[in-house]
Order: sequence, then C-alpha cells, then structure tokens
Amino acid sequence: MPHDPEHRLLEAFVAHARQPADPALLEQICHALVEVRRDEQMLPWSEKGLALDPRNRSLVHARARALRLRGHHAQAAQTWLDFAALNWEPAFYLGRLGRDLYLRGDVDLAIAVLHQAVQQPEADSHPDKLRARKWLAEALLSKGDPSGFVQWIWRNCGDSGSYRHSDVPMWSGQRDLRGERVLVTHQMGYGDQFMLFGSLRHWREAGAEIMVTCDAAIHSVIEASLPDCQVVAANRPLALFAPCGDDLLPAVQAFAPTLQATLLHLPMLAMRDAPQPAPYFPAFLRAPDAQRESASVWAQSLRAQHRGKALVGVFWDCAQRHEAQMRSKERSWAGLRSLPIDALERLTLDQDLTRHIQFVSLHHPTSEMKSGSPRGNVAHYAPGIVSFADTTACIEQLDAVVSVDAGVANLATMTGKPTAVLVNPTGEWRWGRHGARTPWMASAHVLRQTAMGDWSGVIAQAADWLTQLEQLRQRRAHS
Repeated sequence: MPHDPEHRLLEAFVAHARQPADPALLEQICHALVEVRRDEQMLPWSEKGLALDPRNRSLVHARARALRLRGHHAQAAQTWLDFAALNWEPAFYLGRLGRDLYLRGDVDLAIAVLHQAVQQPEADSHPDKLRARKWLAEALLSKGDPSGFVQWIWRNCGDSGSYRHSDVPMWSGQRDLRGERVLVTHQMGYGDQFMLFGSLRHWREAGAEIMVTCDAAIHSVIEASLPDCQVVAANRPLALFAPCGDDLLPAVQAFAPTLQATLLHLPMLAMRDAPQPAPYFPAFLRAPDAQRESASVWAQSLRAQHRGKALVGVFWDCAQRHEAQMRSKERSWAGLRSLPIDALERLTLDQDLTRHIQFVSLHHPTSEMKSGSPRGNVAHYAPGIVSFADTTACIEQLDAVVSVDAGVANLATMTGKPTAVLVNPTGEWRWGRHGARTPWMASAHVLRQTAMGDWSGVIAQAADWLTQLEQLRQRRAHS
C-alpha cells in the first residue's frame, strides 16, 4: 500500500471510479481526505456512501464532521439524531451529539446530553469522555456559569499540553494562598493567555507570590502588564504534563515554588466567590514602555492629519485559514470567523462613518498580504506591527477596536479598550450566547450573526455602534 497520503487518496478515487457501488471505497476516500487534512470535503462522498449503506457508522461520522467543519451545525446535529438507532458506543455518540447541539444553539439540551456522556462507565481518562467534558465546559461557560471551569480543567488530561514541575504539589483548590509561591505554567493560544492571565489578580489578592510562564511572542506584553509577578518566556508545552525543560528549569528552581497551577486552573480560584468578580477577567494588559513611546508619537501625528476624527482599529481575518497544512478543524473554524474584505469595506468606504473616523489596520503585514487590504479610509501603524508589543501599543492609542473573534479581540478587550467583537452564531464561549454583553470581559460589545456566513446584519450593527461611540466621544469632548 502506498505511504504518501495524497497517493492513497488518488488510489481511492480510481478504485471508486471502477466500482462506484462499493461503499467501502467511499469510506476509504473519506479516511484519505482526513489524512490530507481536507476533512470538510468528505460531505459528498459520505452521502454517496450512506445512500449505498445507510447503517455505516463511519460514513455517518464523516458526514456529521464535514457538516460541522462547513458551519452547518444544525444539519450535523440532525445527522446524529437521524442515525441514533445504530449501535454506537454511548460516550462516543452522546459526546458528539451534545457538541453539535451546543454548536447549533440548543445549549440546555446539549448540557443534558453531555452530562449523560461524562457519566458513562468508561474511565475518566477515556478520550470520548474528555471530549465531552470540554464541550460541557464550553456550553456551561457560554451561559455565564463558572462551574464550567470544573469540567474545563480536564483538558489538562486531554487536548492541552502542559508543564508539570514534579517537585511541588499541584494547586488543589485552597483559597488562602498567603505565604505560597505559585508557579503558573501556560498552555493553549495567545487569546486564551491574554484573557486567563487576568485572573492572576485574584491569586495575588489571595496572598500568593507568582511566577508565570508564557509564550515568547507575548512575553514583553505580559511582563509589562504583571509588574508584581515574575514572568518567564518558555516554549509552549505540547505534551501532557511535560517536564520543565533546561531553558525553564533554572528560573523555576530559583523561584522555589511551593505550589503549581496551570493556565486552566486560574479562573477556578474565584469560581465560588459571592458575589462573583464582575467582570470575571479584569482588564490588565499594557504595552512595554518603549513601544508606548513610539505609539504615542505616531498617534499624535495621525490625529494631526485627521483632526477631530476618532481612531478605530480593525482586524478582519484569521490567518490560520490560509495555512493548508493546518488541521481542518482550526483552518475551517478560522474561515468561519473571518470577515470578507467586501463586508469590511462597507465600513471603511462609508462616507458617513469616515467623515468622523479614521480606521487603522491591526494586521501584521504578512497576514494582510494574505487576507487582502481593504479600500477606503484605512491607515497603517507607521512604527510597524512586528510583535504583539507593537499591536498592544497601537491599540492603547486608539479610541476603539472592531475585530472578528481572534486573539486581537482578546488583546483589545483585556487592555480595556471598547471593542466590537464580530462573531458567528457559534462564537467562542467567552463572548456568551445572547445579547451584546458577556460576563467575562467588560470592554467587549458582541455583535452576532443570526445565520452562519451572513455578515450583513453584523456590519450594520457595527456601523451603529461606531456612530454611537463617536457621538459619545464628541459629547465628552465638549463637556
């Protein structure tokens, strides 16, 4: 059998052409598409296969997966319901049904189904139970229920690499941290770190001394933002409970921690507080001093060129959607979150808006070359966006930000900048499920699609939000 995945895909196509009535060959095509990271293309092949073999569980799974990756969550959930009578393993079936019910918006039903999944007799470390816990966490958190963090922490045993410094115990829930020296190790993406590090304020208030690790790309920002913590750059851990490497271990040993916590532990400290923190993740980010000085000079010059106008940052494209080698899940989700250029241009070419607003691109230049650059009243950060320190410094000088659901939205919100976050109907839990507000971050104003892929209503809401923001700015300027 050929070892090259593309060659295996070609062989499966050829075999199917010769024997079109054999569902096993259609199943092979679906497996080969997964190997070459084109899972979203399985839909027609899975449907052809199910027409021949309606009880083929592998093809049912392929159909539901392809629908989910395309953003057709209602159809994905209905697929599981239509084939409920097949002989599924309960944890497998309930977890995937619950996930797709959550993504289509049936959150309460999803929570009930996912609770059933995690109560199945398999070991807690079983992959299907760990997946179900992740989606149960997100469903609960999307409703503003912090008990979801109890389920979310199980990602430390599943899909989120983490460091484990075996010389000290892991934090086990104690609220009084006076006298404790806590090593907090990072994981997950930049946006998660921007948001969850906001909980460190609660740990400091509980009496802990903190050493925190973070990705090198955001180190200067986190270090400037947490002056009362020791902040160390380290590679992001990819394996579960990976030992601290030689680059990190000397700093850890010098800090001499008495406890360890992972990034996922951070929001659990305040979980049972009454009243709960509002917002749960307080804004804390700031740019390093050097970048702040450059940004201030730039902003003064830009405001002098556009006297009286508000400066509004825009971020419209998730770069992962351009990466062919990335997993289908991440690539497809990035595509569903990204705003088409022509939709953005309804703002940047709107004469009523641009009479009072100067837009500023928040994209890294290489990303903007891939996504395309909008026409209209769009400036670029003259010192140049090379790092997150530059992006943070630029955002600090703006009056507001309009961003799709990406790390920049988390960054802007956690600086305390008014941020319109444009989300699709299944947006991340941190943006809530309904309305314009979220309990998790104070500066976010959430604008939601009502139908996947239809940005027209969101853009109209963004224009109204910008108009109201500008009117408020003008009133404050004249008061």
